[in-house]
Amino acid sequence: MKYRFLFLLLWVTFSAFSQQRDDAYIGVDYFYGSVLKHNRSVAQLVRANPAGVLLSYNKRTHGDQRWQQEYNYPDWGFSLLYQDFNNDELGRNYSAGFHYNFYFFNRQLQIRIGQGLNYNTNPFDIDNNAKNLAFGSHITGFSQIGFQYIRPRIIGKFGLRAGVLLLHHSNGGVKSPNSGLNTFATSIGITYDLEDEKIANKERVAYEKYTEPIKYNFILRGGFNESDFIELGQHPFFVASAFADKRLSYKHTVQLGVDFIVSDFLEVQREFTAAAFPGRNVNTDIDYKRVGLFLGHEFRLNRLAVPTQIAYYVYNPSGFEGLVYIRAGIKFYVTDKLFAVGTVRAHGGNAEAVEFGIGVRL
Repeated sequence: MKYRFLFLLLWVTFSAFSQQRDDAYIGVDYFYGSVLKHNRSVAQLVRANPAGVLLSYNKRTHGDQRWQQEYNYPDWGFSLLYQDFNNDELGRNYSAGFHYNFYFFNRQLQIRIGQGLNYNTNPFDIDNNAKNLAFGSHITGFSQIGFQYIRPRIIGKFGLRAGVLLLHHSNGGVKSPNSGLNTFATSIGITYDLEDEKIANKERVAYEKYTEPIKYNFILRGGFNESDFIELGQHPFFVASAFADKRLSYKHTVQLGVDFIVSDFLEVQREFTAAAFPGRNVNTDIDYKRVGLFLGHEFRLNRLAVPTQIAYYVYNPSGFEGLVYIRAGIKFYVTDKLFAVGTVRAHGGNAEAVEFGIGVRL
C-alpha cells in the first residue's frame, strides 16, 4: 500500500515518455540504508532503517555544446523520490528535483548530483510530535549525491545499475527545529532506454583555452529564517555581497569578496536569551550585524553554475556560531551580466539560512 503512489508515478512517467523518440532513459532504484547521526539532536530518532524508491528521467547529451564535451557528455534530468523512515515520528518524504549525471571510467561509473524540494508527512509539532527535531516544516529542501555502477542495454532496452546514495533533507533554517536528516543507502535498480538504438557522441573539438579578465560582482540576497529557540517566529534577513572573480578556465572561476549580513532573528534571540537566562548576563545593546570575508570557487555548466564559498567573520559582536561559515548553491546566468542565485549559508553542519538573490557581473 505504501508504494502505491510511486507505482502510479512510474506508470505516468512511462506513459508520458515512451511515446516519443528521445535519447533518454528511465531509472527505477530501490534503496535501503541508515540515518547518519550528524548531531546529538537526531540520535533519539535513529531507531530503524529507511527505505524507498527513486524514479528518474534522464536525458543524454552528445556534445552539441562545449560544456557537454568539457564535462564528458553528462545527462540531465528529473527525480522523484519516496522515502519511508520506518519511524512514525519522522514520517515519510516525497521529493522532486533536478539532477545531473556525470560519467567516469569508460562511462561505467555514474555520479549524480541533484537538488529539489521535499514534503514531509509528519514534521515537528509541539503538542503531537515534539521529538521530531529533524523537520520543523512540511516543506524542506532535498539534495542527493549518488555513486552507481551502470550498464545500460543488457537485455534489449533494459539495463542495470547499483551503488550508494547520500540523501539530505532540511529546510535550511527557515523554520525551527531544523536538524535535518542525512540518509546513507545502498541501491539497486533498472534502466529503460526510450530510443531504439544508441546514439553516438560527437567527436571532441579542440577548443582554445578559455579565460576572462577580473570581473566585479554585486549581489543582494534575502529571505526568512528562525532562531534555534523554538516558537520565536520567522524574521527577515538581508545579505549584501561584493566580490571580484577571475575565470581561470571554461569550468573554473575563483572569487574573493565580502558579505554584509543583517539577520533580525539574532536581535529577537538576544532579547529572549537575556530574559530567559538572566544568569548569562547577556548584553542587549550588542550589535547583531555581521561582516564576513570569503574565498570562493564556481563550477560553470553553460549558464548554470555551482558556487561554493568559505568565509571568516571580521565583524561579529554577537559571537553567533563562531568565526567561520560556508555557502553553497546554484546560480543561473540570465545574461552574461545578470544572474539569479539560491544558496544555503551554514556554520559547520548547522544551516542558518536559505538565501535567494539577484546579482550583476561587470
